[in-house]
Amino acid sequence: MKIALMGSVSSSWHALDALIKNSVDVCCVMGVDESQSEKIGDYRSLREIATKASIPFLSFIKVREPEVRTFLEQHKPDMLWVIGISQLVPDDLINIAPKGGIGFHPTMLPEGRGRAPVAWTIIKNARAAACLFTLTDEADAGDLLAQREVPVLPDDYSEDLIERTNHALQGVIADLAPALISGDITFTPQDHSKATHYERRTPADGIIDWSADTETIYRLIRAAGRPYPGAFTHAEREKLTIWRARPALADDISEKGEPGTVLTINEDDEILIATGDAAIWATNVEGPGRDSIKTGHKLVSIPETA
Repeated sequence: MKIALMGSVSSSWHALDALIKNSVDVCCVMGVDESQSEKIGDYRSLREIATKASIPFLSFIKVREPEVRTFLEQHKPDMLWVIGISQLVPDDLINIAPKGGIGFHPTMLPEGRGRAPVAWTIIKNARAAACLFTLTDEADAGDLLAQREVPVLPDDYSEDLIERTNHALQGVIADLAPALISGDITFTPQDHSKATHYERRTPADGIIDWSADTETIYRLIRAAGRPYPGAFTHAEREKLTIWRARPALADDISEKGEPGTVLTINEDDEILIATGDAAIWATNVEGPGRDSIKTGHKLVSIPETA
């Protein structure tokens, strides 16, 4: 069975790598062009890995470009894998492959259908998975080709969970390889009555509400972190992105303050900030006002106006 793969992120790369290593016939690869890398969280080019494996490669910006259709028709895949593409792939492209399309989603489908699944998994303390399924008109609702649960650890950041899920995806594909090669694959319908859905997230959703409890803030910082735009706050008019943090211990807090107040800065230049119920250490902070922060300063969600 010949497989075409389309993608733009790290899971696309790891899926392609696993298909190649397990001798599955990948007839062609399509990747979002490198010029779009700053617009796509977790972007990873597929050009080099495809070229090294002597697999025909096409870069594109919009999936509806005529060249994409021509490329697929030229290479005649039996199945089209679409992994890490936020654009809607039209049915007429998927139907070029007689065995249809396969997608990837990092949740325990039918739980967590929809957008920004890694961030929502951390925020909601939900389950993660490496899940392959058939593409249908409804997002993430197709029959399951394979599903393997992925542990979510208490201090995972998004990049940690992505790495672990990609590793699981490679294992799933290795196990599927004999069936993919022979074409003897089976599917399991999802239980739609158990479906839950995640909404789209934007960079603005990373804003920190210091009146929230420490655990909620800590989850946001971990969920919004790299490769995503980051959780952020403001010191007067300057934006500060907090990439890493840890909840403060009771012994760390010698005095209380209003939420957002800088309580102290330790010898490692970590900033202790009051939250709605305790405090949190900001251990990796970037922004133009970072070096001017002092004990007693107030961090705010909305920047002060001049």
